[in-house]
Amino acid sequence: MRPFDPLIALLSEIPDPRRAEGKLYQLPYVLLFSILAVVTGGNSYRAIKTFIAVNRERLNTAFGLCWKRAPTHTAIRTILQSLDPKAVEQAFRRHAMGLLDGAIDLSQRIVALDGKTLRRSFDHFRDRKAAQLLHAFDTQAGLVLAHLDIDEKTNEIPAAQQLLGELPLAHGTVTLDALHCQKKTFEAVAQAEAHALVQLKDNQPTLVQQVETACASQQPSSRDASSNTARNRYETRTVEVFAATHAVAGTEWRPLIETIVRVNRKVWHRNAKTGLLSGTSDLTYYLANFTTPANHAAAAIRGHWHVENKLHYTRDVTFLEDQSRIRRNPGVFARIRSFGYNILRRNQTSTFSQDRYAAALAGLDALLKWKLS
Repeated sequence: MRPFDPLIALLSEIPDPRRAEGKLYQLPYVLLFSILAVVTGGNSYRAIKTFIAVNRERLNTAFGLCWKRAPTHTAIRTILQSLDPKAVEQAFRRHAMGLLDGAIDLSQRIVALDGKTLRRSFDHFRDRKAAQLLHAFDTQAGLVLAHLDIDEKTNEIPAAQQLLGELPLAHGTVTLDALHCQKKTFEAVAQAEAHALVQLKDNQPTLVQQVETACASQQPSSRDASSNTARNRYETRTVEVFAATHAVAGTEWRPLIETIVRVNRKVWHRNAKTGLLSGTSDLTYYLANFTTPANHAAAAIRGHWHVENKLHYTRDVTFLEDQSRIRRNPGVFARIRSFGYNILRRNQTSTFSQDRYAAALAGLDALLKWKLS
């Protein structure tokens, strides 16, 4: 079996809405070549057309095609924009689970849920706001597991609750920011048989006061301390775990919350000119629906920021997602970027920008030997 055969099989399951007379270019190959174009540096419909035009003869040979010319960028745009995002999403999720390759035990998996706005996808002419997607990101494998479109009339809270019910998260740990510190979200986590670690902020003022009082009146059951040194910066982090019994006693939170996690972070900055030190500190709290050792909580909390540092930053800076002016059905192209992101991550040897450049220089034959699914 060739490395790209399983991926073609997955893409073949996506329904093609075109009439039979309009299927000059087969949909699975249009999608595959779009993904490969993204891997090698393409960020637009025109870039996909250029990738196919440059590699057309080799693509014909490798895949047994007889395309006499590359499809125009308008044809590629029409094909991709006509697809059902839900069908593309189902194929993507199956592909992502295949890339995980069973390397991480489900009980040890840490998945961060966080939303992202496609900033330039707004359409003032049709009175549409910029599209938003909720990402599920495996922080250890560095792979996108799923997306969910967020309706412009709502926010990511109900989207996260829906996504929790759709993903195989049993016995894994899910991390969410303070927006999701909601009873319904913890109920959705319980139904998914997953573990949740959710940041607590002032959007729950009464609960914050109860949690602070409870932590001040008892000793932690577990503690983890770590430090990190970078240029002119020294950070120490202390993570402590407390029982939540007293904090949530007599409230509706009682059956939902098991432990409280307190993180005390101190950072010293050295002024390179004067050599003087200045310090900052902050104290944050997290709620968990399971009993967790401090080291696991520390890994999950730090891992949650990978969704910003490793995923969203890369999509904006390397894939230029925030600059894309795709306004019609932008979620489809966003998922094609995620296909490319996961393939690059699975075959990563350097930074994403360097790996894309290397893939472009290496040529199609080398690219088709990568682990694509």
